[in-house]
Amino acid sequence: MLTTKILNYKTGLILTIVSWFFCLNPYWLIFAGPFFVGGLLVVWFSKERLKTKIITAILPLILWYPGIAAFFFLASKHMTPETFLIPRNFRGQITLIYNEPCGQVVPKVDGRLTYKIPANGIMILKNEFETGVIDHRYYFVDKSWNNVGVIPQLIQQDFNEDYTLEKNNNEPPRSKIGLFHLGSGSGSTENNDNYKFHMMVVNCWDSLRVQHDVGLSDKFIDSLLYKCRNKTHH
Repeated sequence: MLTTKILNYKTGLILTIVSWFFCLNPYWLIFAGPFFVGGLLVVWFSKERLKTKIITAILPLILWYPGIAAFFFLASKHMTPETFLIPRNFRGQITLIYNEPCGQVVPKVDGRLTYKIPANGIMILKNEFETGVIDHRYYFVDKSWNNVGVIPQLIQQDFNEDYTLEKNNNEPPRSKIGLFHLGSGSGSTENNDNYKFHMMVVNCWDSLRVQHDVGLSDKFIDSLLYKCRNKTHH
């Protein structure tokens, strides 16, 4: 038969563990939090050894943030893993347009959607536009689509400008070629309504920061999408 000492500690421990799992969801924290605190109080005022009580009280707090990160990772929707093969001398904007019946289908290779980016950087695709946690890989390739190097991902905040409030002490070389994400979502143009897109650019920051006129590229994309859609109506 369990002694009162063991029963009190085990009751508090079970209450602490169960409520800790509920506390991983911020929406449940306000409800599960009091039970978590109550469980710790039961543990603390039990007759268990001091060392055991300290470990029981501190360990959930240490593991709480990693637990929240794991919870959101597992609970979030994950996009299909994607690999982008980009010609080694390519510099400029890449535009992917999704959900188009007239488009091409991106094949899966080893469980990953594998994009072979053409010289003009534009792909019109039948594939669905996905959202969620991404798993992207970017590679430069030769003319036979063989991998010749990983393309680093860069962001504007990596570089220090006059307007930068918080300077980056580890600013990368401004001539370093990398991939910058421009954005994704839905949009419309003069000739095309409601298309889904993802845009990025391959270049160095020194070149990218002085490029402001993308109108010609937008008109070219608009023209290609219009021709593609028009084919499906004939």
